Amino acid sequence: MKKLLVVFVILAVLFLPGLSKAQEEEEIYKMEEVVVTATHKMKVLDTPASISIITAKELEEMGAKNIVEALKKIPGVVDKSASQDALAIRGTESSMAGGPVILIDGIPQKIGDNRYDHFGFIPVSQVERIEVLRSAGIAYGPGSARGVINIITKKGKKDKFIGEAKTSYGSWDTTDSYASVSGGIDKWDYLINAGHFNTDGYEDEVTRKSSAMLKVGYNLNDNARLGIKGSLIKNYLESAYDFKKYKWQLEHFRREKHFPKSSTDNTLWWHTEKDQDNTTLALDFSQKGERLLIDSTASWTDYDENYRDLHEKFTKPKKVHYDDKDQDTYTFTLSGGYNFDFENVGYTPSLGFNFEDISLDQKRLYPNDPGKSTDKYDFDIDERQYGIFWDNDFLFGEKCALKIGGRVDKAELEFEDKVPTKVDQDKTMFGWSVAPSYHFNDNANIYLSVGRNFWFPTPRYYAWAAERGGDLNRPEDLKPEESLTYELGYKHLVHKAFNIALTGFFTDCKDKFAGVYDDAGNWKGNKNIGEAEIKGVELEADGRLTDLFGYHLAGTYLKAEWTKGQMRVYEHPTNKKVMRDLDGYDILRIPDYTYVVGLDFYPTEGLKCGVDINGYGSYYVDYINRIEYGAKTTVDGNVSYKINNWKFWVLGKNIFDEEIERVINSTGRLTKANGEYKNAYYVQDGRYIEAGVSYYF
Repeated sequence: MKKLLVVFVILAVLFLPGLSKAQEEEEIYKMEEVVVTATHKMKVLDTPASISIITAKELEEMGAKNIVEALKKIPGVVDKSASQDALAIRGTESSMAGGPVILIDGIPQKIGDNRYDHFGFIPVSQVERIEVLRSAGIAYGPGSARGVINIITKKGKKDKFIGEAKTSYGSWDTTDSYASVSGGIDKWDYLINAGHFNTDGYEDEVTRKSSAMLKVGYNLNDNARLGIKGSLIKNYLESAYDFKKYKWQLEHFRREKHFPKSSTDNTLWWHTEKDQDNTTLALDFSQKGERLLIDSTASWTDYDENYRDLHEKFTKPKKVHYDDKDQDTYTFTLSGGYNFDFENVGYTPSLGFNFEDISLDQKRLYPNDPGKSTDKYDFDIDERQYGIFWDNDFLFGEKCALKIGGRVDKAELEFEDKVPTKVDQDKTMFGWSVAPSYHFNDNANIYLSVGRNFWFPTPRYYAWAAERGGDLNRPEDLKPEESLTYELGYKHLVHKAFNIALTGFFTDCKDKFAGVYDDAGNWKGNKNIGEAEIKGVELEADGRLTDLFGYHLAGTYLKAEWTKGQMRVYEHPTNKKVMRDLDGYDILRIPDYTYVVGLDFYPTEGLKCGVDINGYGSYYVDYINRIEYGAKTTVDGNVSYKINNWKFWVLGKNIFDEEIERVINSTGRLTKANGEYKNAYYVQDGRYIEAGVSYYF
C-alpha cells in the first residue's frame, strides 16, 4: 500500500502540469516581516540585529522532519549533534550542554539537567515560523549570548476558516501526517492541530511522535487579544547515538543500531530507549495599538522522561539502568512599551520582566543489579531566574535611529542528591546593548551594535563539580560565560530580484567552559578554563529574477579560536597525557565556513522545482588541532505542484548519499603509542526520498 502511494504521487507530479493551475501565493519579503524576538515588534529590516526567519512554507518545501534540519541552513548555525540534538550559533561550542535559548511562543524550553536542545519532539506541522537571533540582544537574558531560537506556532485567523491535511511517505519507512482546522467566530479565533510521525531511521532508530495542540483566542478589540494554548506531545525514540562507533564498527555496521563490540568480540552493543511526554498550558495577552504595546505570557510545562540505557545489555548487564525524570516549569513574562512622538523625534521606551521556576526530580533504577547504590543519581534540582530590562528606541527624523538598553538577571540554583551532595548558588548578571542605525532610504538600513551578555552554566555542571571536582573544580568557583559582541550590519530590500543582509561580527568570550582533568587524567567535570575570540561574516540574499527563476543564498565565514586556557591532551606519538596551552588554536568541531546555494524554477503556473547545495568546511576534532575532519557537500532537491486546493510533492535530501559523521576525540587520543586516532563517530542521515500530498480548504 505504501509503495502504491509513492507511485501515485510521482505520477501525479509528472502529469498534472497539463491540468488547470492554481494561483501562486503573493510573495512577502522576509525583511518586511514583523519579528517578535525583540523587546517590541518591528520589521526585520528595521531591527539593528542579525535575525533570520524560516517560514512554515519553507519548512514544508524542504520536507524538514525536525527543527534541526531547517535551522542548520541559517548562516552561523552549526549542527553539532552527537548523542543529543545540539546547535552552535557563531562558534559558541560547549561540552555536554545545550547552546542557544530555545523558546516556543516566547516560553523558555529548559529541559533536563544538561539542558540539551530538545528539538526532536517539536512537531514541524505546528510551526508558523522560526526566528533566529544571532546578535547579543537583551530581551532573553542568560543564555542569549549563544543566540535565541524562537519557535512560533500557528494560530487561527478570526476572519478566515482554514482546514488542511497532509500525509507523506519517505525512506526508512517514514510517515508524517497531520490535520488542522482554524478560523474565527465573532470575536473568537481557534486552531486545532493533531499529527503523527513515525520512522525506522537511517540507522534503524525508531521514532514515534504524536502531538495535539489547541489554541483559542478572544479579541477584545482590533488591537487586544487574550489567548490560551494547550499542547501535548508524546515521543518515543530508540537510539544508537548514546554509544559511539569506532572506525571498524563504522566501516562494517554504519547503518545498524546494534553492532559487535569489536572485530574479535561478537558481543553486541545495544540501543537506548526514551519516552518523552511534554504538556504545556499557557495564557497570553497582547495589546498592539499605535501607541501602547503590551505582551504577557504565563505558562506551565510538565516534562516526563523515562530513559532506558541498554547499550551495555550484553557487555556489562549490571550497568543497564533506567532514569525517570519529572520536571515542572512555571514562567511569567510581561513587557510593555509606548510610542511617543516629539516633533522630529520618536521615542519608544520598553520595560520587561520575566520569571522562571524549574523543579526537576530524577530517580535511577538498576534492574539487573537491584542492590547497587543510586545515591548520586537520585537528585532534585530547583532553579529560579528573575530578569528585568529597560530598552529605549529613538528615531531622529526619518533616517537615524538609536536602540539602547540594559538588563539585570539573578539566577538561583539548588541541587541535592542522596550522597548527600548539596549545591546552593546564586549569581547576578548585568547585560547591556547599544545600536545606532541609519536608513539611507526606506528599504535600506545599516547599523552598528555592541552588547554584553551571558551564558549561565547548566545544573549538571554544578553537580559534576560537587561530585567530582574536589579542590580543582569547586561549584562556588563556576562563573557564567561572558560575551562582548560587536556587530556591523547592512540590510537592503533592493528589488524583488535582489535582497541582501550582510553582517560582520566580533565576540570576546570570557570564562569559557571546557572539561578539566587532574594530574592522573581523571575527569573532574566542566569549568571555566579560558577565553576565546570569535569573528566572522554572514550573508543572506534572495530574489526572483524572473517569473521563471528565483534564488536564495546563505553563507558564513567563521574563525573561532582560544586566546587563553589550558587542557590536558594526549601527546603524539607517545599517547601520554600532557598539559598544553590553547592560545591560538581553533575551537574544536566548528567549521570555518558554511553555505547554502538554492535555485528555484517555476516552469509553469503551480509547478515549482528547487535544488539546494549545502556545504560546510573542515573542522578540527581535538583541542590542539591535530585531527581534521574534511569538508562536506550535500544536495537537496524538490518538485511540487499546486492545483486548486491540492499540493503534491517529491523531494530528496542528501540525494547523492554523502556519508557524514560527527567526530569526537577532543583530547586527541590514539589507540596506542604510534597508533591511529581513537575517533568516535556519530553517524548522520544519508539519502532520504519522500513523496507527499496535502489538501487545503
